[in-house]
Order: sequence, then structure tokens, then C-alpha cells
Amino acid sequence: MKKIALRAIVLLIIVVSSTNLFATHNRAGEITYEHVEGLKYRVTITTYTKNSAIADRPWLKIKWGDEPSNVTEAQLDSLPRVNGNGEVLPDDVQKNIYVGEHNYSGPGSFQISVEDPNRNAGVLNINNGNAITPQDQKTSTSVMAIFSISSLLVISPGINGHNNSVILTNPPTQQACIFQPWEHNPAAYDVDGDELVYSLVSCLGAGALPLAGWETPDDYTDSNSDTFTINEQTGDIQWLEPLVAGEYNIAILIQEFRNGTLVGSVLRDMQITVVNCNNQPPVIEPLPDFCIDANGTPLEFTVTATDPDGDPIVYSAYSGIFTDVENDANWNPNLHHFSWAPQCEEVRAQPYYVSFAATDNGNPNLTDIETVSILVVAPRVENPLASAQGNQVTVEWDVTPCLNAFEVYEQPYVKYKIYRHVGATGFIPNQCQLGVPASTGYVLVGTVNGANNNSFVDTDVIFGGEFCYLIVTVWPDGAQSYASAETCVTIQKEAPVLIKASIGATDMALGNDTIRWSEPSDLDTTVILPPYQYKLYHTDGFNNPAQLIFSSAEFTFLAQGTTQYVHENINTVENAHSYRVEFYAAGTMVNSSAVASTVFLEPVIGDNQITLNITHDTPWTNYEFYIYRKAPGESDFTFYDITSEAVYIDDSLQNNKSYCYRVLTLGTYNSPGVPDSLYNWSQQICVTPYDQTPPCPPELELVHNCADHTVQLVWNNPNLTCTNDVTAYNIYYTPVQGTPLQLIATINDPNITTYDMVIEQEPFSIAGCYYVTALDSLNIWPDGQLHQNESSNGNVICIDNCPIYFLPNIFSPNGDGINDLFVPFEYRYIESIDIKIYNRWGNVVFETTDPAINWDGRNKDSNNISNDGAYYYTIRVNTIRLSGIVTEEFAGSIQLMDGKVLGSGGQ
Repeated sequence: MKKIALRAIVLLIIVVSSTNLFATHNRAGEITYEHVEGLKYRVTITTYTKNSAIADRPWLKIKWGDEPSNVTEAQLDSLPRVNGNGEVLPDDVQKNIYVGEHNYSGPGSFQISVEDPNRNAGVLNINNGNAITPQDQKTSTSVMAIFSISSLLVISPGINGHNNSVILTNPPTQQACIFQPWEHNPAAYDVDGDELVYSLVSCLGAGALPLAGWETPDDYTDSNSDTFTINEQTGDIQWLEPLVAGEYNIAILIQEFRNGTLVGSVLRDMQITVVNCNNQPPVIEPLPDFCIDANGTPLEFTVTATDPDGDPIVYSAYSGIFTDVENDANWNPNLHHFSWAPQCEEVRAQPYYVSFAATDNGNPNLTDIETVSILVVAPRVENPLASAQGNQVTVEWDVTPCLNAFEVYEQPYVKYKIYRHVGATGFIPNQCQLGVPASTGYVLVGTVNGANNNSFVDTDVIFGGEFCYLIVTVWPDGAQSYASAETCVTIQKEAPVLIKASIGATDMALGNDTIRWSEPSDLDTTVILPPYQYKLYHTDGFNNPAQLIFSSAEFTFLAQGTTQYVHENINTVENAHSYRVEFYAAGTMVNSSAVASTVFLEPVIGDNQITLNITHDTPWTNYEFYIYRKAPGESDFTFYDITSEAVYIDDSLQNNKSYCYRVLTLGTYNSPGVPDSLYNWSQQICVTPYDQTPPCPPELELVHNCADHTVQLVWNNPNLTCTNDVTAYNIYYTPVQGTPLQLIATINDPNITTYDMVIEQEPFSIAGCYYVTALDSLNIWPDGQLHQNESSNGNVICIDNCPIYFLPNIFSPNGDGINDLFVPFEYRYIESIDIKIYNRWGNVVFETTDPAINWDGRNKDSNNISNDGAYYYTIRVNTIRLSGIVTEEFAGSIQLMDGKVLGSGGQ
């Protein structure tokens, strides 16, 4: 019989290759690369082979990653071995190095890879990998597995410079002891300072694809105590308790990220040999991570380890900082002492990692690894100085001490970040506090680009405050320096200072504001000579005042000038007003005050409550807000409450009653030049609370049976958790995901929290998306009408149908009441079909769109029962799904038997 029901197709691909000689010798290896010039890269292949094996490779074929897809092995380039006949290492290992250069034609991502038959025999966690023949699949182990390694090279203008791969400084062959912890670190070093991420991946086989039959060492032993992990940040690998002696291979993928973008990767294939022994590994005393100022001061410490068996210990250290930086680190293995005095050339955003190894002389040699990170931090800029003039501050500092460490093309990408705080904090960064932590209260107010640009003008300051600044240098790669010393300055009263912007009358057209300011008493009148004059500017709202509304008479002495103005005939109901005063001497503008706005109340109406948002934009600090209220039945405003917040909630009110408010603010400049407090009134407002607050939404669950096409919605009663006035629920539904949900039912009892979907018509379908909302009680709104608040929808849940369609492969239309019709055995969630049944000559004898089919064997043209025999059909089945109507197509055959009993005629 045929069946349609969530069909899945499994495609099996068998890759077959051949070779005349199985060179069972490859243990480990990796591919690294470095940029030469332009689009030319130098690639180094390093392999570790079995020294006792007969096979040897004086050259290796390489895929650069830009070959055509149909390239043959004979057409691949060969890289020569450059270390003679190879370097013989302990434990039957030979190290081979192959080097070559390649010019790429343009940007792209290139997978550089090498394949070499074969791996050495006996690797326990590689089973039947890439077998060559069906017989091999039954009998081969790692000896039949292709050895493959690969690296990713990304050439892109978007990665800010060319990329060089990591260099792995710790060899990839190592022994472990059964039942003893094993540790390793590849000690990757990236000369570009990219962020490195380590992960364990499958070893590779033919086509540089994951190797069939590979599993992790702990999966091979299948024990909870045998865990195999890698630290994705440091690269430390730990095998907690090897349980089975033998050889294992793993693959370590080291990815490089620059500004969050993958710029390259190296995959190292590594072999671990586990042996039976009684030895225990040494243990290194824990070491902290370090941050060091790049000022030439050395970082020094000694590595100490103990061996449980009392074996002598040999100390080693692995990192690129011993060979590949401008100022190399020093390691004394005899004294196991480390020292490094990095300078500006070593500053970068990413830390350097050093892996220290303590190896005993037991049988076998066992090793403990301790990896530390060392972050080299840029020194701070020196001699910061803030100076004020009028309403602005100029901050200056010495250029970075590391200026000479940058290439000329890098200097424009160096930045200085300027942070500001009102009042001194005494912040001094500790050893690993880079930049300016948010906990200091400092905020970023500006950025200056260019290593030689060492000044910043801050115009967002006001009279009376002590403004303090910190400067941080940012390297082109994002590395931050330590913060500079604090530099502070107090803004003198050299400009007019606004001290009042108060609403006197609230009216749409006849409102008025009172504006007052204080003279620039710190102005040097021996330099700035009279005549003097004030000009007052205005704007609606909280914008920059640009409309001149008042010019004072000229005056000779500062104490003589007019310092108050009443702005009349304005709309103080619908918006705030902002003001600014300019000071002139001899007709020339000297300086300007900061902008100050009136206080404006913006109410939010709620259920039995009013929320007052007290909005303002003033150069002084408003520290208290006096709330005045006129309640229903009261004739005037009276003092009601006090708050220090600019948001005030008046609750326990009566809905549909009018409440009026005005607010008096108390402010200060915190300066003896302007006496406290500054008093300013808001406008008057009258508002009526009413219930327009929707209840919280219910949380929905669905209980459904696809075969029985039943759906029950179940939700919680919000009255029990987050509200108290839910009276009803609305049920929403759509049969097709992505289309709007429509209201299908309302339940007017808050205690009923289930709903059964009733599916009355065929074709049945439970597919769809559902959600439930809650409604509160009816209440009167200011429009005099009854309203009911509805919650937002809670969680939306979608479910799908499970359509099936079974057809028999035989029927007998002989009138005996058994199998007289060709009909489906079972079907559900079918919208329609299109079936055509053919005889052996290809003629259509029957067709229908009815999912039930109901063919009685008669020929559609002659109406006679068709002859016995095989008939063939094609069918399109239109299933009802959550996404809509989904069509499935298939074909089959049906055997008609005993059909001629009911009549004559033929097919």
C-alpha cells in the first residue's frame, strides 16, 4: 500500500577512492599561513608521522582553495619538504615541514587543505573511517582513514588589513597515563592580535570533510567519569580520566575573530597515546592572570610544581611572546622563572597567553599545564588640563606616550575618549581597570580622532559646577589605555545665568511666564568694556531658543542692567517654553546663558490614579517638587505632597471626578554666586481619572490530539496573580500561520479558563494559531460611554495537523459487499485530491477530486466494469497544514480482481 505522512527522504552517498599503497604513517599536523605582499601568502604544512613506517613524503599535494571544481590530483601543486628528511622526535615520531607560496586572484574565503593516505593503524576512536571497499568497511580501522588537515584563509577589504594565521608553539603528540588526568594546550599565538576561540571538532578525512567513524575519546569509552573538554578562551584541553590504553586522535579548531568577524582558522589534528603505567602527573601551583602597563616595567614570577611520585620536573613555556614580538619575554627553564617588560609595541586589545608545562621523568613522561593571560595595557596620557571660558571648557593633554609605536597610516585611527563627571571622584584605576568603568559615574562626552589631536571643547557645561575629566586612548584595534589623572575646573560666572522660568498664568492665549537672570558678575569689565545689553530669546517646547523677544536698554555697569522680563500673551496650556539670554558689549555678543525651560506637567490617566510627569530642561538642579492639588469640591489649590522625583503618582482617586494640579519646583546651582533656592511654577492642569488600564494577559496552553482532531485551550485566571477586575475572555484563532487572528468566542465568566474547539465541518482541521485576552469590567469614560479594557494578547501558540492518506493495492468490485470500492483505508486533514487511474495502455479509466475516491471499477467512458488486472495511478493530495494547503504527489498501482462478475465490457 502507499502512504503519505510527513515523508522524509534519506540520501546515502558512498564515496569510493583508490590507491595502490596504504601509507599507514600520519599521526598529526596543521596548516599555517602568513601574508607576504599583495595577494601572495606563504603556507607551511607541518605533519607528524610514524618514523618507523616505510612510507615517507618528500612533498605533499596541496589545495589552495581557489582551484576549479574539476581539478584532478595530478594538477594540484606540490610543496617540498624543507627540513631535509624530517626531524626525528621521541616516541617514534617524525616532524615534516613543507613550505610554498601562492598568489590569489582576488578577495574570498579559501579553504586550504591537504590529504595524505593514510593514518597510522590502531587509533581507537577512528573506526572504519573512509573505508576503500565494502570489505574494508567491515574490517578496516584507522589504517584505512585518509589523513586530512585544513585552514581557512579570508581575504577581504572589510577585515581591516591582511590576516596571518595562528602559530602553534606546542607540538601535537603527547603521552597520557591510564586513570590519570591529562592536559595540553596548543599554545596558539596570533601576530595580528585577533580574538581566538578554541573548539573540539571531528578529525577530517577525504575531501577535508568530517571523518566517518570518528568520536571523541570520552565518547569512545562511554563513561561518565571520562570527560574530555577544551577551554574555548585559553585552549586548555583536559582529559579527566583516560580509561582505555591506546592511541587517540582529536582535532582542535582555532578560529580568529576581528571586531566580531571570522577572519581565518587553523585545524590541528593531534594524537594522544594512552599507556598503562603507575605514574602520576606533576601539579603546577595556580597562577593568576596579569595586566601590565606597557611602560617597560617588567612582569616577573616563578612557576612552581610538585610531583606526587617525587620525580624530577622539567619546566617549559610556550607562547609567541618569546620569539614573535618586538620586546621578547624571557624564560629560564632551570630556574623556571618568567620575566617580560612589554612596551608600546606589544599593546593590543586581546591578551597574550602563555602555557607553562611541568613534565616529570616518569614512564611515561606526564605533564601538567597552567595557562595564564597577560594583557598589555597602554600607558595613560599625561598632563591633562581643563580650562573654562564662559560656558565652555577646553580639555588638553599630552599625546599618547606610544605615538612612535604607530605606523603613519595607523595614527588617524587612534582615538581619545573624553569622560566627564560633576565633581571630583579621586578615581585611580587598579591594575586591570581599563578605560573608565561606569561605576565611577563618569560619562563619555566626546571622542577625538587622530593620535596628534590632543584637545577637546565641551560646550555642554553650566555655571556653578565643578566639571572633572578623564582621557582614555583607544588603539586602532580597540585596546584601551588606563585613564588619565582627573582634571577639574569650575565654571565662572562670566555669562548671564538664568534663575527663573516660571509660569504665572495658565491660558491658551493669555498665559505668561516670568523670566529672570543674574548678571555675569565674574566678567572682567576692564577688558570687556561697556555699553552692555541683554537680549532674550524664546522658543516653544524644549528646543533651542531662536526668537528674539526682548532687548534691554544699554547700561554701563553690570548692576544697572534689567534682569527680568514677563513674557505675556502666550499659550501655557499646550506646551512648555524655553529661554536663553545673550550678553552684549559694545554691540558685540560676548557670551550666552544656558537654556532654561518652564516646568511642564504631562499627566498619564489611569484607573483611580493620575501620574504626573514633571518635565523640564534647566541648567540648575531641581531637587524638590511641591505638589499642589485641587480635589473635587475644593475651591482652590492647597499643598498636597512633596517628592524628590520628577514623576509623581496620585492614587486612590475616584474615577470620573476632576482633579487639578500645579507643581512648585525648588532648584539650585550649588554655587554661592546664585542663592538657593530657585522657585518655579508649572502650569495648572485638570484631569479626570478613569479605567483605561487593561488587565494583564492570560498565559495559554494547548491540549490537543491530532488523530482525534480535538483541541482544548487552557489558561490561568489573571485575577489570582496580577489583577483583580477580569470579567471575561476573548478567544482568537487563525487557521493559517501569518494571517491575522480573528475573534471566535467570548467567555463571560472569569472562572472558566478552558475552551474546547468545536470542529463541525469537513474537512476537519485543528491547525492554527491561538491566543487568549482578558477583559475587565465595564466602566464609564469621559465620553459618557461604557467601555471595557482588553489586555494585550498573551503567548501565541500554533499547532499543525498530522495529515495521512492510505491507499490499498487491491480491490474486487464483484458486489459481495467486501472491498467493492477502491477507497482510502484512512485519511485525515485532506482538503482535496486529484487522482487519475490508467489501464496498461495508458488510457485514463477513472478520475476524481473527492478524497474518498469511491471507484467501483467502472470505466468512465463506457460505464462498464473494467477487466481484471493491474491499473496505475498518479495522485496529487492537497493536505491542510498550518502554512496553508500543501500538495504532495505520488504514484502507485492497484490490482482489480473479480470485476467482470458484475457486467461485461472491457477496459
